[in-house]
Amino acid sequence: MDLSSIANNINYRYQQSSRMQIGGAVSGLDTQSIIEKLLEIESLPLQRLNDKYTQYTNLQKAYKKVSEKIRDFYDYITNFSLQATLIPKTATSSATSVLTASAAPSALDGTYNIDVLNLATNSIFKSGKLGREIQATDTYASIDTRYTPVDNSTVKIKIGSQEQQITISHSDTINDIISKLQQAFTDLGATANITFQDGKMKIESNKAFQISNVSGNFTFVFRLNDASLKQSGTTFTLESSGDIGVYSTFKTLSSLGISSDTTIKINGKEITLKTSDTLQTMLQKINNTVSDVYATYDDKSGQIVLTSKTTGDNIISVEGDNIALTPLKLDDVNSTFVLGQLAQVRVTFNGVTEELSSKSNTFIYNGLTLNLSALGSAIVTVGTDRDKIVERVKDFVNKWNELTDFLYTKITEDKVKGKSEDQMNEDEKLQGLLKNDAFLRRIFDKFRNFLTVNVNGKTLRDLGISSGDTGRGFQNTMRGKITLDEDRLRKFID
Repeated sequence: MDLSSIANNINYRYQQSSRMQIGGAVSGLDTQSIIEKLLEIESLPLQRLNDKYTQYTNLQKAYKKVSEKIRDFYDYITNFSLQATLIPKTATSSATSVLTASAAPSALDGTYNIDVLNLATNSIFKSGKLGREIQATDTYASIDTRYTPVDNSTVKIKIGSQEQQITISHSDTINDIISKLQQAFTDLGATANITFQDGKMKIESNKAFQISNVSGNFTFVFRLNDASLKQSGTTFTLESSGDIGVYSTFKTLSSLGISSDTTIKINGKEITLKTSDTLQTMLQKINNTVSDVYATYDDKSGQIVLTSKTTGDNIISVEGDNIALTPLKLDDVNSTFVLGQLAQVRVTFNGVTEELSSKSNTFIYNGLTLNLSALGSAIVTVGTDRDKIVERVKDFVNKWNELTDFLYTKITEDKVKGKSEDQMNEDEKLQGLLKNDAFLRRIFDKFRNFLTVNVNGKTLRDLGISSGDTGRGFQNTMRGKITLDEDRLRKFID
């Protein structure tokens, strides 16, 4: 039969079943098989190309794993080669309450005698007292600097299981209140000495006692609510936690006497103040605007406190019109400024004495860092941490062996046998791809030959690092592995 005539009569088209259909009057010939064979032959180049693609993709993955291993080792060795890693130093202070110390590799071993002569301090600018001077003759109603006193406040004094109540009216003076309290203690069978001085009420009794509000806010007005009862011998004392005449931070600037919106400058930074601002709002504005100063309010003394954020001789300047500075007691007449001090130390080492100063309480002296905390003297001993050096060299040996073992395995391992590629996991597919790879072999040889490199007349063997092979055994040498002789390393360090 003429095959060319058969081929000329074969035609096919796609149907819903996607099967090849043959038209033509060809009887008894398996045209479907012929076509499949022809298509198979046609697809061979594509199959070979796909196989090549898979092969090179897997090879690329294998090289990537090698690259990652070498990169990890490179990062490790970069940090390892730093002087701080190779030559760790210890610094021990004989008086840690005075100072602590640490040493860089450049610090010389030996004993340092340190005298802390002065500590660095912050500069502080304080206003005068914001508030009124409360007198013992002032009425209860007039003590409105922090809270508005409630008329007919009821107060309970309790001693043991007994208690007495007193009522305090707006018209009562502080002297009147003291008399009422005194009588309550007497009625409870206790003796009491109650005084009012420097804006504080002080109650002393021979028995433990409690004072609380039944109604009103007496304990808040006299700042006894947050005061704690203290005992000294047989005397129990309760004293106002602060001056009752100072203003709270909820006071508005207008209530302090600032009649119109204005501005002030602190260290050259301008702060806009509104009469409706509270003291708390003003402090927030200062802290949000001035970067080198921290503003607070001393609730006990009623003073605005500006503190430099860094220690040392820092100037704090406050500028503005008297319309703001005088009511805030930030003017020259009422305010005080204390310049921060420099830290000073005297260091004696190897018979040489030096005096040093610093804006901070941290000194760096020839690789030795001193952190000061109190005045006094301390002896700092600096030495080389030999144990840590040995541990780090041991870690290097382990990292080295991990890498060379990986490289040696890759250039010697065989491909997985007895499994189809579909049955292999990712690692099995990559196994054996780099066997006898010339490029990888050169990398491995460079690592292995590094063991014999001479640097300034020294090799790794002088540090106690070698293959460890003896006699005719060269297994470690072949695999690029190394071992550490700790005794030899310690002698080298010494």
